[in-house]
Amino acid sequence: MTFFLQLLLVAYPNGFFGVTPSASSDAGMMTVKGIFAAEYNPAGLTWIDSLEIGVAGSGLFSYSMVGAAYRFRGWPLALSIHNTGNFAGFLLAGSYLQAPMSMGASLSASFELGDREDKEQHLSMRFGFQWRDYVGISIGPRLWIEPDTVYVDGLAQIGTSIPVVEDLDILLGAAAYIAPSRFRAGGGVAYSPFGGALRIESVLSTDGWGFGVKFDNIDDRVGAWVRKGFGADTLWRFGLSYVRNLRSSRIREVTVFRNLAPRIDTVYVSVDTSKTNSHVVTNSSPAVRKKQEQLMAKANKLYAKERYEEALVVWEEVVKLDSLSDLAARAREDIAQVQALIETLERIRSGKDKSQ
Repeated sequence: MTFFLQLLLVAYPNGFFGVTPSASSDAGMMTVKGIFAAEYNPAGLTWIDSLEIGVAGSGLFSYSMVGAAYRFRGWPLALSIHNTGNFAGFLLAGSYLQAPMSMGASLSASFELGDREDKEQHLSMRFGFQWRDYVGISIGPRLWIEPDTVYVDGLAQIGTSIPVVEDLDILLGAAAYIAPSRFRAGGGVAYSPFGGALRIESVLSTDGWGFGVKFDNIDDRVGAWVRKGFGADTLWRFGLSYVRNLRSSRIREVTVFRNLAPRIDTVYVSVDTSKTNSHVVTNSSPAVRKKQEQLMAKANKLYAKERYEEALVVWEEVVKLDSLSDLAARAREDIAQVQALIETLERIRSGKDKSQ
């Protein structure tokens, strides 16, 4: 009971999902992953690896949303229930990965509360696409239904995350509405020190500015942000959110730590690495060598957090920088073994789903 009371103390702003102001300004929000991606770009659900629950809202004692996302037989699905004071409703979403592109769709419905006879109903659909961590697009129709009138609107959004240097990204985004016609754009900077455990974002958009932070470990994500419009009479707004990744104990037992001491293998997969030459060292420039070392370190951190798909992307970048180096050979070994691990996890999940 205490746990659920604590959940109700965390809230999120009306119409703004996510933990940072970038989500509320269209800057980079199309590349958000996990349960909070469902409201903006459902393609971001693709990276759910087990079960996630989340709560979010604006201000204290102002519950707004509670949701869960679950990977069912390889298909990430999400359900959330929201209450924004005047409206309450639900959202259903699902996604699919066709590497390196993910795709998703969602249906959202909101119903006006109160004693009014001419209550409104809001229905919206979203179709989203996301290319790795860099670009995301979302489009969809929206309906406002009143007793005698139906209003139709359309929405298109795009967000990008552009790597500048290690741990530093530039966020850009825009949104366009059809009826009435209007346009919004924003940009910001995201910095993720300490191996991504902490993420700091700032944003400046056409209607306001904001700042936010997110704390992230293997199983928990906590975020807080503040935001203010440019008008002199606009109030400060702030939001909090919490996400918990609930991993099955059966899956948790399957763990492999590569390039870490001590190395622990609880899954033994036969992988042919005879064609991999791990002793080739090329005359790479010092800059390329340093970048490969940084990427290897980043991939290991992602791997230790069980973010396998993201680690694979980073190892592929190592190979592309210099495919003949010893680090590229090691990255290829890592890719082969982690791909085998992912296949093993999928077989375990499939077997568990069938047993249920």
